[in-house]
Amino acid sequence: MSQGTSSDNKNLGFLLHIKGRVQGVGFRPFLYRLADSLGLKGYVYNRPDGVIAHIEGNETKCNAFLRNLKKEAPPASNIKEIFSEQTELNDFHDFKIISSKQSERIITEISPDIAICQDCIHELKSDNRRNHYPFINCTNCGPRFTLVDDFPYDRINTTMAEFEMCTNCRYEFNNPIDRRFHAQPVSCHECGPIYEFFWKGEKDVDFDSIVKTLGANINSGMAVAMKGLGGYNLTCDACNEVAIEELRKYKVREKKPFAVMFRSLEIIKEVCKISDTEEEILTSWRMPIVILEHIRKGYLAFNCNAGLDSIGAFLPYLPLHYLLFKELETDAIVLTSGNESDIPILYQEEKALHTFKKITGGLLINNRKIARRADDSVVKVIDNKPRIMRRARGYAPEPIDLHFDTSGILAAGGELSNCFCIGKEKQAILSQHIGDLKNFETYEFFCENISEFSRLYRFKPSQIVCDLHPDYLSTQYAREANLPFSQVQHHHAHITSVMAEYNLKNSVIGISYDGVGYGSDGNIWGSEVMVADYHDFKRISHFEYLPLPGGDAATKQPWRTALSYLYHALGKDIWQFNIPFFSKTDRKEAEKLIVAMDNKINSPLCCSAGRLFDAVAALLCICFESHYHAEAPLLMENYLIDDHNESYSFSGDTQISFTAMIREIILDITGNKSPGSIVTKFHNTIALAALHQVRVAYKESGIKQVILSGGTFQNKYLTEKLVHLLNQAQFEVFYPQEVPCNDGGIALGQLAIAANKQM
Repeated sequence: MSQGTSSDNKNLGFLLHIKGRVQGVGFRPFLYRLADSLGLKGYVYNRPDGVIAHIEGNETKCNAFLRNLKKEAPPASNIKEIFSEQTELNDFHDFKIISSKQSERIITEISPDIAICQDCIHELKSDNRRNHYPFINCTNCGPRFTLVDDFPYDRINTTMAEFEMCTNCRYEFNNPIDRRFHAQPVSCHECGPIYEFFWKGEKDVDFDSIVKTLGANINSGMAVAMKGLGGYNLTCDACNEVAIEELRKYKVREKKPFAVMFRSLEIIKEVCKISDTEEEILTSWRMPIVILEHIRKGYLAFNCNAGLDSIGAFLPYLPLHYLLFKELETDAIVLTSGNESDIPILYQEEKALHTFKKITGGLLINNRKIARRADDSVVKVIDNKPRIMRRARGYAPEPIDLHFDTSGILAAGGELSNCFCIGKEKQAILSQHIGDLKNFETYEFFCENISEFSRLYRFKPSQIVCDLHPDYLSTQYAREANLPFSQVQHHHAHITSVMAEYNLKNSVIGISYDGVGYGSDGNIWGSEVMVADYHDFKRISHFEYLPLPGGDAATKQPWRTALSYLYHALGKDIWQFNIPFFSKTDRKEAEKLIVAMDNKINSPLCCSAGRLFDAVAALLCICFESHYHAEAPLLMENYLIDDHNESYSFSGDTQISFTAMIREIILDITGNKSPGSIVTKFHNTIALAALHQVRVAYKESGIKQVILSGGTFQNKYLTEKLVHLLNQAQFEVFYPQEVPCNDGGIALGQLAIAANKQM
């Protein structure tokens, strides 16, 4: 578009194609108001591949339109590209929003769900026709991803299609100066969905009565099931030990920490240490769960977070949450997925009515269907940047823009924290968090969601890529799909996922530390430093292989891994050391495991960083048996000491041995050194070992760009320590932000490798 001047009076016409996250975020109403304010004529409509607008009028004002288009776009929008071409004048009389156009071409970005905005919060509490209306929303907030059935994003293609707007709502919907102008889910008490509450064999349909009963039940220590945005949630008073214990029994979740929703940001600041970056994320339109440290002792029930010094905290993001807090005496509630442990979140009424019939505080449902389920997202600030740990509500299904074509590729992901990924032209579209693919229910969710994404995105897979592990359900899915398929080594995928996120094109040094990854030598990997690109990798170094007694059993019983390290470091003389670990260990069982390791019986070789963390936690009796994934390293983080720079010894270049470290830890234990000192020295040692591995790789490759990925790097202390060391050594470090560093990100890496191999 040419740059006009104030003296320019000629009229021009322009056709604009705007791509990015521009549907479901109030973009067409925004364009309407912008054009109207400048006196421009024309039209705007949604198309599956973006927003199309025709403007005509004074050239200077057309240029102002384009400048303000970028500067004043709705907060949740994300303009990726604007294509413009000059067209003939059509002498339009006004500017209109016209009907959307169907197309089989690539579709635009689907907006994630958007937390309730401040205008709607104010209206919710004011004396107006939407006072206390639990489905209040406008063009700037409300459900999107969990509501959309098809594209373009119009009401007829959402689960609100069955609710016909009343006269007042339709007036707002058609009024250009109203903030509900073309807000597709708009509704009110008169025409919108309704809630029903089931408790003690009776049903209540009066919402004011319902919310009072909900509040009273939570205040009295009961647990309640209620329908949320992307599925059902279970909730209770986060300060009530008895209520949380009931919830744990109901979910079959013995110790795993619960996320806590706080009444306000002010309450969070009273309870937790919070940085400016953490505050910004907590109050953003995404409103994820944010992992915060240094909880005030005694505020929450002890069994809420099982003794951790951190908590997953978040703020109310639905109108229902605000209305519920009005009735609550507590300032903090547990709000967790409505499911049993390891089963996907429930989202359909029939199953909810059956599953939650015994919940003491009752079941709250509504008659607005959920198009697809989505858990709450989890974010952790590391190195003062937000890092996604679980990618779901508020983030999914935002695509990752790439520099290579991915069309037709389906990446199945891994087993733990599964997300799959589909390729559309130069975009990677990651699913929301699926969960651990270890049972039929989660596998069913995985298959169902692949079908749903294929339909919604007009995606027809031409090939599938999966993990190297032969026993993963995602691998079995790929094998049975009757399509060309390829397999990618787990840690190679971890590294290329970060390369793809940052659009890196050349070879990198990759550090991939995690719990389990099937190696190309048939052993269990998890401490790899490799030189990698999208085509191949060379494994430069790793931790020393040790037998893992009992195989997978060691992940739930870290003392087994500790025994392996002790036996390797000290031999048959281990029992002479008078440390608490041995007083907790069944000697007969331990000696059987030693025999099994000696004879290579059910003792696969493992070099995993995650298992080393488990071993040290068990050795210190911090976590002898694990009740949930990564419990041992999480508990160790409680003991970390700032500004403590001592470390232990290690040796080796291509295989890093920690035999000396284990012996030194034993000496520190017998010398009555504090657990905090030992844990901190251990973390420092791992950071120094990683730096050493990188230096070895640099000598061979000359590469200065270093990638960190893998679940171990969810550890804030270790990651920040290592980033500091690498920066000091003049390396350029890349750590994932948009995708999880855990296995929730490997599908992106798989997709990137498959796409580049076909080029």
